[in-house]
Amino acid sequence: MNARSGKQRTRVTLREVAAHARVSVATASNVLSGSVQEGARYSDETAERVRQSAVELKYLPNRMARSVRTGRTRVIQLVLHMLGDPWTLSLAEAFTQRAPEYGLTTLIAMDSDFASALARSEFDAAFVAAADATESTQWRDALGPLARKVAVYASDLEPDGFDVIRFDERGAARMAVEHLIEHHRAIACLSAVSGADEPHGGPRRQVYIATMAEAGLPIPDGYIVEYERNLLDPYRGARSLLDRPDPPTAVFAETDFAAFAAVQTARELGLRVPEDVAIIGIGDSGQAEQAGISSIGAVDMRAQIVDFVLARALDSETPANRVLDLKPALFARRSTLAE
Repeated sequence: MNARSGKQRTRVTLREVAAHARVSVATASNVLSGSVQEGARYSDETAERVRQSAVELKYLPNRMARSVRTGRTRVIQLVLHMLGDPWTLSLAEAFTQRAPEYGLTTLIAMDSDFASALARSEFDAAFVAAADATESTQWRDALGPLARKVAVYASDLEPDGFDVIRFDERGAARMAVEHLIEHHRAIACLSAVSGADEPHGGPRRQVYIATMAEAGLPIPDGYIVEYERNLLDPYRGARSLLDRPDPPTAVFAETDFAAFAAVQTARELGLRVPEDVAIIGIGDSGQAEQAGISSIGAVDMRAQIVDFVLARALDSETPANRVLDLKPALFARRSTLAE
């Protein structure tokens, strides 16, 4: 038994894939990387043959070597929070559906220390929706040149060595509450727990309070209920609002996930939505659309975000310090509009 046959091969090479598919190494590389070099030509049948050969041979691309050679990793890194949240989930799905069209891979990190998550990664572009992303820009200095590849989702952050995707959450909250005020007076708020630096709640709750005051509408004790940022507590908060002697006829939920919890809880209590209680959230997730839950988002919100991040991943010369402003839009559905 010679050394070659006695030792199991650990990696199939691109040259072996090309030989198996009866194409050149350059063609195999172009097909499997999702890129097309100038002048490269191959048919769909050839591309399928290369991919099939890669599967049969169990070919695994050496991403590290490719990134050293090309300066590209072909990776989009997402740093998210609470993947069970409909907005986060629908955004992750949008990235994973679009990225392969350009030969890109999407990686998802669920990490409260988003700077550490990014520092441990190699990527061509990153999207950050971590809750603490706007509290300090020290992470920018810690990441160094990598910060230029990062797009942070925030409401009032200015680009500073990184890109910013801004959503006017104050405008969104006002739009939601005003939509409920059109037909309701007893309107409650299901609100995320605020930080120590927000004694009067976050901006969405503040807008709810201000908009109700401007309309001359009282907010009874107990009509503002906080929930912890996890998968179960919004249901507890919704029940404490709806299972009381003087339940509201409408609920402004600060997120789509809280709106889902309110709708489900209302049905468990035998309440009709929207006849007994109207409910609206913020985010306009794909799941909210499918479930008929009214929400405030932006027109083509997820597509706009994905396109913005893809531009960075596909072209390293994309200008720095970009801003994407997402304008709030009302998507009124069954949860606030009686059929």
